[in-house]
Amino acid sequence: MLELSGRAPYDKADSQSQGHRSEGGSTATSLMDLKHQISSVAESDKPAGTAYLYEIPGKPLSIYLDFDLIDRLGFEIMRGFGAVPRRGAEVGGILLGSAESGEHTIVRIEDFVPIACEHMRGPSFILSESDLRGLDEALAKWTPAPDRRLYVVGFYRSNTRDHIQLAPEDLSLLETRFPMQTAICLLVKPYATRASEATFFYRESGQFPSEPAQQTFPFRRKELGGGKPARRPRGLDVADPELETAATGYSLTEETVDPVQPEPVAPSNLPAVDLSTLPTGPRHQTAYDQALPDPLPRSKYRSGWIWIPLSFIFLLLGVVLGFQIALSYKSQKAPDAATDPYLLDLTLVQFGENLHLKWNTDTIAFRNAKRGLLYIQDGDNSKTVELKQEDLSRGGVLYRNATNNVKFRLEVFPRDRISVAESLETRILDAAQPAQAAK
Repeated sequence: MLELSGRAPYDKADSQSQGHRSEGGSTATSLMDLKHQISSVAESDKPAGTAYLYEIPGKPLSIYLDFDLIDRLGFEIMRGFGAVPRRGAEVGGILLGSAESGEHTIVRIEDFVPIACEHMRGPSFILSESDLRGLDEALAKWTPAPDRRLYVVGFYRSNTRDHIQLAPEDLSLLETRFPMQTAICLLVKPYATRASEATFFYRESGQFPSEPAQQTFPFRRKELGGGKPARRPRGLDVADPELETAATGYSLTEETVDPVQPEPVAPSNLPAVDLSTLPTGPRHQTAYDQALPDPLPRSKYRSGWIWIPLSFIFLLLGVVLGFQIALSYKSQKAPDAATDPYLLDLTLVQFGENLHLKWNTDTIAFRNAKRGLLYIQDGDNSKTVELKQEDLSRGGVLYRNATNNVKFRLEVFPRDRISVAESLETRILDAAQPAQAAK
């Protein structure tokens, strides 16, 4: 069995400073490679730690996967996964980057181009004749060229099937459309309640393997150690926050910042006054003073000293009042969750075209629960999702419903032979689902 190792992050500047080697082992660099190096140094201004390094010990292959690409591609995969009930629709396309061949192959993936699929044969990503023409146009547009930094390096596809492996149509597509020796294939298997899993396939002895993948890695920035991005990646400006969190592991909604208030400006029609010309002694009224309204007479109650004790009294009253409100709220809510061993406290919130099922992880039933089962009845379709302890601790799942009548039943197992279950059913008005009604 192969042993997979991943290191993240890496310094792209250090990796690009290494020279390219020709197939004969010479250190001479061709004109195309030289132009590529110059373009890479000029355009790759990202700081260190922007990519995940995929390697298999003993294999002459290193693949660098940008975290920004993982965020955006993960969102596209999760959106397709939630578009079709039960199994989810597969999506695919071409990977863009650069590749260095030699004794040790180095592939850098920085972008992707999705390819439209009519899904004439179901949710699987199997391209029709019309889809293949779109793929050929994209490949022609991104073919390698001396003045091009990014070009086609491989193929990607989401995998909603039972096993992560290349299907016969994948092998045919790779042989006919991706003949280069350095071509790679990325398969990503999405999950509703945990991070997606991914793996790479590449040619060995000129052939892609047809067996299922033995090693996978989590396809999400948070699990790969990329850290929370400073801002939402490009292309996700109008993204669904729920799907975005499922794809990246983080909530990328930016906080609204109040605009900076400009400094007050004196009226521009007043004449300039030279302060040095004013006589000393009693204060004289200037042109600026004449333009201002007469000041109100100062009240004795506006003295600063009187507001100090009043502020302290108001602060003390606010603290006491807030403490009493918190105690009363806790006395109303806490006993139900703490004393009822059969309470799961299921709630359902509609968010756009999705349903967000939530449960209260503070209840007794979840404290020692090791696993759970979620039964979903969506019209005439039914689905069962197995939940692990880490899935239960998240406090909810996101579901893309296909009909207006959806029923959930959550069963948790505090012990092996003891379970607690709770059901929740919802009926959605047609006006609440304009997108689905238009389909």
